[in-house]
Amino acid sequence: MKYRTASDLKDLLLEDFENVVNKIPQEKLDVYLYLHREFQNTYVPDDSLYQFIFRYFFRLDNPSLTNEFETSYFKLMEEQRKEERPNIVQITKSLYEIKNHKGNPTMQFPLAASMLHAINPQFPTYDSDIVKAFDFSSTYHLSGFEKKMKRYMKQYQHAYRTYTELIDDEAMEPMFKHFDERFRDYNLPKIKKLDLMTAQLGNIIQ
Repeated sequence: MKYRTASDLKDLLLEDFENVVNKIPQEKLDVYLYLHREFQNTYVPDDSLYQFIFRYFFRLDNPSLTNEFETSYFKLMEEQRKEERPNIVQITKSLYEIKNHKGNPTMQFPLAASMLHAINPQFPTYDSDIVKAFDFSSTYHLSGFEKKMKRYMKQYQHAYRTYTELIDDEAMEPMFKHFDERFRDYNLPKIKKLDLMTAQLGNIIQ
């Protein structure tokens, strides 16, 4: 399976980089910074405001998911605080075992990625815009946790390696510079800027 490479993404991003950056909603930066900062100062399972904002921002409000899922999700998030190297496979497995309203397990890898990203931006996001930007293939037709997880991890590792390569590419500097000029008062790590720009590219790809 061929996903978009660092070279492919670089060409797409730089083709119209001012438009990509200018279309990034400022709200995305504000809410991300709030969630990342407040995580350091709160006990997530008891913080209803934090949970409310997180659910809205990372699309955790899914009609098929139960209250038990949400409760377990934020408990897991709190537990990751003490983990030096969080295991996204184990997190996804724990969430998979919580049945939905129809009594079935559901694969919630994107939400596992969102959890870790809110804690540490070194973990890329994995939402529908990122999927479009990389042209990742769907896991819908795959049966069972192991097959789906294998596909997700291959894609997630590809995204991480691609970001690492692009961050070190001098050709990307004009885009990062424009980002900093537009969002002057935001102190974001470079990998978060790239994640935002990649997601916005995915959002506008036809």
